Amino acid sequence: MAPRKKPTAIRKATKSVVSRPAKVIKVTKPAITAPTSPQSTALPPSRAHHASYHYPLLSDDKASSDALLAWFEGVEETRSMPWRKRWIDPKDFEGREQELGSVLGKRAYEVWVSEVMLQQTRVSTVIPYFNKWISKWPTVENLAAANHDDVLSVWKGLGYYSRATRLHEGAKAMIAKSFGSSCLLPSDATELQEFPGIGRYTAGAVSSIAFGKAEPVLDGNVARVLSRQLGLYMDVKDKKASDILWEQADQLIKRVSNYTEASTSAIPGQWNQALMELGSTICTPRPRCDECPIQGTCRVYSEGQALSDKRQSPTVVPVVPDIEDACSLCELLDTEDLVTAPEQDDNEEKTRPTKKRKTGTKQANTISQYFLVGTPKSIAETEDGDESGDSASNDPKKRKAPVSAANSKFTSSYCSLFPKKSAKKKVAEEDCVVCLIEMALSDGSSKWLIEQRPAKGLLASLWQFPQCTLAASQSTPANRKTSAQDFVSSLDIGDIDTSKAHYVASFPPLVHVFTHLKLTMHAYHYKITADKAEDVDLACNGPLARKWVDTETMDDETLSTGMRKCWELVEKSL
Repeated sequence: MAPRKKPTAIRKATKSVVSRPAKVIKVTKPAITAPTSPQSTALPPSRAHHASYHYPLLSDDKASSDALLAWFEGVEETRSMPWRKRWIDPKDFEGREQELGSVLGKRAYEVWVSEVMLQQTRVSTVIPYFNKWISKWPTVENLAAANHDDVLSVWKGLGYYSRATRLHEGAKAMIAKSFGSSCLLPSDATELQEFPGIGRYTAGAVSSIAFGKAEPVLDGNVARVLSRQLGLYMDVKDKKASDILWEQADQLIKRVSNYTEASTSAIPGQWNQALMELGSTICTPRPRCDECPIQGTCRVYSEGQALSDKRQSPTVVPVVPDIEDACSLCELLDTEDLVTAPEQDDNEEKTRPTKKRKTGTKQANTISQYFLVGTPKSIAETEDGDESGDSASNDPKKRKAPVSAANSKFTSSYCSLFPKKSAKKKVAEEDCVVCLIEMALSDGSSKWLIEQRPAKGLLASLWQFPQCTLAASQSTPANRKTSAQDFVSSLDIGDIDTSKAHYVASFPPLVHVFTHLKLTMHAYHYKITADKAEDVDLACNGPLARKWVDTETMDDETLSTGMRKCWELVEKSL
């Protein structure tokens, strides 16, 4: 029997589908998956483990998650900050959507400002700046309408001035895109990242803290906490490590937020703030593990404990995972620089000096001792050749710290190895001459020339004294003075002939270190005499905006920290 033909409509549809190229959907496999069986502690130096070893224990431990949230609630009461406020529940504003939008918008704006200010800056430094900023510009609308020089002026002294510029630009962009909305900041983290200066971290902080959405955050503090929780020995600044940590942070906050049935709640914001607070106060580069509320789920803490208790025996060969399952994420852990916890408590007073030890029998005090058979021998031998392992117990005046305290110190020291430290790049060095040009008027007053830096780049839009960079070969006293004089003479500042500026004084060099630059500034004072103040054009046209400023009002200008130091040198000499 001949096969029955398909109906025409089906034939056409089939032909259409077949002729169309198939769309390839790329599925990215998670770097870390849940283990199929219990994972034993990975013991150094080999740390042999499966990739699933890094699955966060915290994800399935509700008790530990609750403990972290409870710990942060206590911290909020004792370590109050002006940007930490009670979560705004939309249910409390039923029927008052306009008011809710306004309240949420102001709250999100405050979170945004605080997170930007806290980038690479201490909390104690930020608090007065935050209070001053919010009192001057309490809403996004107020900030958008502000003069940019005023914005930089309020930021003065906080450093990394580009942050202030991005805040200002972001506020203006929000106003332009709001279309009359009562809440100018979107609640969605992806939408927030469309505005200038808002990256993934800041977007996650605003979305979770202000709007209660389960969005992750990952700053240096959180990365350190997660690296230790996961037992992940990687440089967290590496993109691969960053992607993994973002993935795990996202899974964690969504898992924790599922403890409540509501789509939004206070939990996401509290969770993110708890991780940040933990990393900044307890899980620091030198951690205080005994105070950690999630110590029980920390992979690295367990490894440190295992070493401290000398659980690894040289007769036991660690189980090496199949090559397909072995972790390819962690780098080789270098433990040779890890010193064991001291035998004597730091707070214990030494009653008498210890005997001089033989240098020939001195033993390295490193973690490798923990891989020897049995109990390690003493660090050294005394002059008479007796082993000193038990000498403290025989000498009532020389006491040892409790074993638990020593073990605790060792475990914390082991935890401090994580995450892997990134190799520090050598900071570039540069010299420049800074020319402080004084215009002396006939009435006895003086004005000083300053110029504005470009809108992009280092110290963007800040004001400075005219300066020029020196080649390394030119940085000698004679060459610096000549370069400064030539530079001043070449300046085009309108009716003032700078070639008539005469040298007054030079000052000791000032060194100012930026993130990637060590700048040595050589300040020179020059003076120009002008007959009448009214004949001087205070604003100078040119590629860089320049202006003459009175001596008395210089402190009001938005000079960088380095320029302010140069000004202080000249001011003291007047």
